[in-house]
Amino acid sequence: MPLPSPIKFKKVWKVKTNQDISEFEDLLATETKVRLLINEQEILSLAATPMHLKELIVSFILTEGLIQDVWCPEELELIEKNGEVIAKVYTYEKVDLPSKTLSSGCFASYSFLSEIQPYNSFNFKVDKNSIFNLFKAFVRKAELFKLTGCLHSAAICSQEDIIFYAEDIGRHNAVDKVLGYALLNGLSFEDKLILVSGRISSEMVLKVGRWKIPFLISRSAPTSLAVELAEKIGVTLIGFLRGERFNVYTYPQRILEFANHGGSNGN
Repeated sequence: MPLPSPIKFKKVWKVKTNQDISEFEDLLATETKVRLLINEQEILSLAATPMHLKELIVSFILTEGLIQDVWCPEELELIEKNGEVIAKVYTYEKVDLPSKTLSSGCFASYSFLSEIQPYNSFNFKVDKNSIFNLFKAFVRKAELFKLTGCLHSAAICSQEDIIFYAEDIGRHNAVDKVLGYALLNGLSFEDKLILVSGRISSEMVLKVGRWKIPFLISRSAPTSLAVELAEKIGVTLIGFLRGERFNVYTYPQRILEFANHGGSNGN
């Protein structure tokens, strides 16, 4: 089904000091209400950019543990109605659904925290130049952000290339979209990196840790809880990647130069 356009035009007025008011057409990022129904029961309402919604929904239901098997949603239907998108998921798997409709903020991926086993594999290492090059390519892809100034972005990458890139008004939605792509396409996770444009929250670390992805990288800062959870789960957390520098908050031994120089394996 055709989804709403991710951008809209709007006449606006620009006001500047000591200048006449000017009128022009601006581009706005579309915010669409998405309602998730599993077996006809509505469980979630969220706001999202109407792109890659299948990937968003698949990642959400699997990451939150609502459905256990990526192939269990026998049918996923997206319906546009009255300016909203209704995502209908049907499954024969027994699903423990919440008793009331929740907003996306009510889910923080903490439900499975106790089930996450620390990811202590350090076989996958990345050199610093690969990280710099990936992030430069990542920034160049932010076309909708450049048009609107209003979107977060995320990407899942190999050591050499960006595999899939997504933008959304919600930073957690953007992460879910790239995870959903990986899940739908059967990608391995143990040799991948997740790049994000905004601050790193604890929820992002949990989403990445849920699938044992070794790297989470941003040009912004992580929160204190994000760092604590990354240490517990085993994620290498990189922030403030700007120009030719970045900060490593946890597990630097996955960066090749650190390993080659005999750095400590601690956090």
